[in-house]
Amino acid sequence: MKRSLLFTLLGTFTGLVSAQTVLVNEDFDSYAAGDLVAQTIGLPWSTWSVAPGGTEDTPISNEQASSGTQSMKVTGVAAGGPTDLVLRLGNRSTGSYILSWNMYVPSGNGGYFNIQRNEVPGAGSFMLEVTFKVDGTIEYMNNTVASAGSYPHDTWFSVAMAFDLGTSVAALSIDGTAQYSWQTNTPGPNQIGGIDFFAYAGGTPNVPLYYVDDVLFIDLGTVGIEENAPAEVAVYPNPATDMLTVELPHGTTAIASLVDITGRTVIDGIAFGSRTQFPLNGLSKGLYFVRVRQNGKEIVRRVTVE
Repeated sequence: MKRSLLFTLLGTFTGLVSAQTVLVNEDFDSYAAGDLVAQTIGLPWSTWSVAPGGTEDTPISNEQASSGTQSMKVTGVAAGGPTDLVLRLGNRSTGSYILSWNMYVPSGNGGYFNIQRNEVPGAGSFMLEVTFKVDGTIEYMNNTVASAGSYPHDTWFSVAMAFDLGTSVAALSIDGTAQYSWQTNTPGPNQIGGIDFFAYAGGTPNVPLYYVDDVLFIDLGTVGIEENAPAEVAVYPNPATDMLTVELPHGTTAIASLVDITGRTVIDGIAFGSRTQFPLNGLSKGLYFVRVRQNGKEIVRRVTVE
């Protein structure tokens, strides 16, 4: 399943994001099969022990590919390791980011990654652990609290995360379906340092084997959404607490919907003339997007729910 993270995560408003900076965009097709990722590509790729080229490094493979002909292969022993590859993300403590990749797990195998708060990983630096178990379930572990999800075997699926560090909220989607959200400041500092691709599948006797392709890391900036949209579309208040108003000039009509940071529509499209309101009761605090469709055009405005 060849699906870019931007489509998966941002869904209907893909292409409307401006002020974005692509920090990582890696499909592994520019290297030879067998090359070790951290040794060959260099930073921001490294390993847990900061030893590119050693046993913690992992090869580029032509066995599976979501796009092109190659991907990154992570495999190891049932007890875990030795592959322990780290993608450094810059110790970022402000702003909004999208991180995604495509993943393939063969039947009978599993996989794992964790989010580190520091570029150089270590004890006390874990923000979230995600284990893809052999039975097709996912275990999300945050601050010793576990939650469950699911994933498919023998097909490519997308792993997409959105981070809004301003509100300390993050969310994760598997193949376009929102499965988990968490506070980025619990426990520890509100900072994303790196992703650790570790060879693990839940422990013995489960054997880790998975492939990663099309890694994308985007800085949405502090604005993130097109600011050159027609001024006559007013969305207020921002930040909002109980009610959000969308207003157009008198005599015009449009359809408006509210979308969260995973790309999930939380309030379906409402046809309205001049003015409509979204009740925000029950919504989690964080970053949302108002999508307004009018006369074949689409406008997206970013709002914060407090």
